[in-house]
Amino acid sequence: MKNLRNILIINAHSSKNKGDAAIIISMIQTIKRIVPNSSITVSTRYPEHDGLYEDFGCKVVDQLTRFPSKNLSFIKRLTFLLNELKVALKFVKNKKVPNHRNKDVFEAYLNADIIVSCGGGFIYSHPKYHIEASLIMHLAQIYFGKRINKPVITYAQSIGPFKSKLSQIINRHVLNQVDSITIREELSKQFLADIGVTKNIEVVGDSAFTMKGSKNNPAVKKLVGNINEKPFSVGVTVRQWEFPNKENPKSLYEKYILSVVAAITKLVEKNNATVYLVPQVTGPTPIEDDRIASNHVWEKLTPEIRESVIFLKEDYTPMELKEIYSNFNMFIGTRMHSNIFSLSGMVPTIGIAYEAKTTGIMKLLKLSDYVLDINIIDQDSMLKTLELTLSNLDWYKKHLNKEIPLMQKEAEKPAYIIKNMTANQSIENKKVNSF
Repeated sequence: MKNLRNILIINAHSSKNKGDAAIIISMIQTIKRIVPNSSITVSTRYPEHDGLYEDFGCKVVDQLTRFPSKNLSFIKRLTFLLNELKVALKFVKNKKVPNHRNKDVFEAYLNADIIVSCGGGFIYSHPKYHIEASLIMHLAQIYFGKRINKPVITYAQSIGPFKSKLSQIINRHVLNQVDSITIREELSKQFLADIGVTKNIEVVGDSAFTMKGSKNNPAVKKLVGNINEKPFSVGVTVRQWEFPNKENPKSLYEKYILSVVAAITKLVEKNNATVYLVPQVTGPTPIEDDRIASNHVWEKLTPEIRESVIFLKEDYTPMELKEIYSNFNMFIGTRMHSNIFSLSGMVPTIGIAYEAKTTGIMKLLKLSDYVLDINIIDQDSMLKTLELTLSNLDWYKKHLNKEIPLMQKEAEKPAYIIKNMTANQSIENKKVNSF
């Protein structure tokens, strides 16, 4: 193709997390529309799971710095991590692919006209005295891209906070080398300023706001039809949140689940609602499977209330979830991208924030009154917010019809930056003798 631009997307997680998958899919769709002469490769933590991206015309490869299995001992995990960094550094120095690794990701780095760290919220650090291994591996993929002199952009990310001095130093060193930092809420801008990163930063919209829904699946089409037959339908997503760095995580989780139960009970009893428990994320590990958290809610509902609650357990694609959520009359979401799917479908939504990203995005939409902090949520605050939402449904819908198109326009900005950054890059794939 004439003037082909090779774009490498890095730091992808797993398409089993439908929010993460929606980010990648919406990035691909937007980039291909704005940079039509692009060839996109996705470097992902779970390439064996992520053939979905191939359906959008992309190549899927492993990560440059891979993550160790969680089943390994601490020493073996540490050894694995250090070896991965050593291999990547050796590659940067002499451009030679190690014999035990597939060459595809290394070729993708060398051939890239630009490296794009995908949207999401993975550049942060909670511990007070150290730094997470996962953060090191995410940053390494960015850092080594700069070491081989490639333009690098972060695509609509949530960045920060950084609690330990070590994490602040390392993030400042790496992120100050990035050519363009696009973030999806103002809080990230402040977190970056706190560690001394202030240049080339722009606040944009989350890329998933631009993704379209799909009901090509006959089962989804039937489900949407059933939802629309109900007088008042409400979608709910919950997750197994572990309340990191809190002294009483079990009791906090119990309060959270009971708050959702109280909301469902009131919706059924007072509003004749049909409530749908929907799994936004189904893996790749059990702790990330929302069906388990949905079951925790289900078990605490009375038999009478359960008659009006539908527990969905299917593994839907992001586009199918967007289509499903867009047909609810109201939504209560813990998973941030479940809220983005519903909000972009013009559905009044209560967000339960487990990290700053949800609070920040709701603030950008001027909806701060409709977000609850999972760390302090209780039945009283949930029911008050529920009452506020029910009282303002008409206003809420009108507000979304005004704000969402503006947010979608903002969400396209990183793709235009990529177009401009690659305009003067080589139009030919690089040839490397070692291959």
